[in-house]
Amino acid sequence: MNNFFEILDKNKSLKKPALVENSKTVSYKDLFTLCRSLSSFLASKDIKTGDRIGIFLPNSIEFAVSFFACLDLGAIAVPINPKFKKNEIQYYLTDSGPKLILTSDILKTVLMEMNQDLENKIVGIKGDNPDIDIFHNSPCEQRIQGPSDKDTKAIYLYSTGSTGVPKRVSRTHKNLISLASNHSETVGLDSSEKILFTIPISHTYALGNFVSAIKSAMTCNMLEDFNRKKVAEIIVREKITIYPCVPFILDVLAQSDIDPISLKSLKLVISAGAPLSKDVFNKFSEKFKIQPRQLYGSSETGVISINLSEDIENTSDSVGRPVKGVTVRIIKEDGREAKTGELGEITVKSATMTTGYNNMPEETKKVFKNGFYYTGDLGYIDEDGMIYIKGRKKLMINISGNKVDPVEIENLLSTHPKIEEAAVVGLTGRNGNEFIKAFIVCGGKIEKSEIIVYLKNKITDYKIPKLIEFVDIIPKSPTGKILRNKLT
Repeated sequence: MNNFFEILDKNKSLKKPALVENSKTVSYKDLFTLCRSLSSFLASKDIKTGDRIGIFLPNSIEFAVSFFACLDLGAIAVPINPKFKKNEIQYYLTDSGPKLILTSDILKTVLMEMNQDLENKIVGIKGDNPDIDIFHNSPCEQRIQGPSDKDTKAIYLYSTGSTGVPKRVSRTHKNLISLASNHSETVGLDSSEKILFTIPISHTYALGNFVSAIKSAMTCNMLEDFNRKKVAEIIVREKITIYPCVPFILDVLAQSDIDPISLKSLKLVISAGAPLSKDVFNKFSEKFKIQPRQLYGSSETGVISINLSEDIENTSDSVGRPVKGVTVRIIKEDGREAKTGELGEITVKSATMTTGYNNMPEETKKVFKNGFYYTGDLGYIDEDGMIYIKGRKKLMINISGNKVDPVEIENLLSTHPKIEEAAVVGLTGRNGNEFIKAFIVCGGKIEKSEIIVYLKNKITDYKIPKLIEFVDIIPKSPTGKILRNKLT
């Protein structure tokens, strides 16, 4: 198999539901037809192998069709979360350089307000007045010639780094095929399962679960945003068996007034993106009588490990064993491989991982060494082969599964005319989750509310500091490096 789209081709005779969104259901047979319809349209617009296609859509049938149509043609899918702020969206569009952008009626307006020059690139495929109605557009009879080389780039994802600039990661058809196979075989997925997506599929965590589900011919239920009542309703109505989410969602559900019986169909609840505290694990487990399983992964590698231990009560803080096809080594500061139980940096090698960052050779050299990716996470492997993450070498702050670079926020705060200097750190709250705190040296009278408003117009809400403290000086080393350990 050289093209991930061949998985859809293989399942095209299936009449069972592939995608469910609100009251609309699409079978695997219809999904194949819809994808061919859109890929035919894209081919008519002179889209070829290697061209980039922006997918500016929420979780939806149209998102899935857009993604697979790109793979069918050999184009590179560039999914962009519509919840991002305008300047963030503009960065991803400028960096990836899409030839076309697939979006909805409503989001079209957002793009046009942001940049009038995008007008000729925007194609509406969702809403009341789409530019192309994929549900009624007939695919051309001419067979689409997709990529024959499994090393053809399939998707661009972005990984935030210590430079303050998101790093572009290319994943190939081979990467996606390996990811789907390794994850589905490790977990034991089959076509009887029904999965619910509330995390944006534009995020690497949800994307990994999505391609694994499609590979296994599962039914994928789409929800644009997390809403605890809607989640419960869908789980009951559709008899959902698998729900990938983040600790924040588990905490909300555990503290809600939702009837525990509503989630009785669930067989596997996956938690990833941020550490799952024992408190949240216990609250959710006690209420719904099912234990969440931690999964570990990254934009660079895809899924690394998942905790499927039978002794989950005593290993809930572990991210489990590596999935099939993934090798994990713990490396000490001196370069030696750590012994069992010994702390070091987690490094990963697999057929699912990228080989580096696009157009960033220096950043690539720092973390891709001898075929392994150096995650920047500190951890150890116990005598049972279970991985435990104990901290990070990097500065990254983890907000409900979203990686936040403090340098990005510091740079932005420093552009305010009344702010002389800023330092941003991640602190751990009583619930075990991280939050952002900013320390600010003022150059004039300014209120905290003014700073929040300033940031709200420029970055995504989860990047906005929860706490702001005005200080006279930012502690630094003799070389000018911020001493973040002195900021609490």
